[in-house]
Amino acid sequence: MSKKHTVLRSELYSKVMEALQRMGGKALEENLLEELRKRGIEVTQSELRSILMKLEIHDKVRVLSLDEEKKLIELLTKT
Repeated sequence: MSKKHTVLRSELYSKVMEALQRMGGKALEENLLEELRKRGIEVTQSELRSILMKLEIHDKVRVLSLDEEKKLIELLTKT
């Protein structure tokens, strides 16, 4: 657990945005979760969905449901 970081919830929003930028502005939810975990940020799928919902409300991302399980996240703003 040496790589695990404690990240404040407020920081998670910017970490998610940064990860999406690194991934070219578009990613499947599962790939975004994996990218965050590679960087030592432990977040559950439900936590990520909550963050994405707030980012979507603020017109930062768009979340498209491809099917019941798969979601595509698109970055709307280039910060």
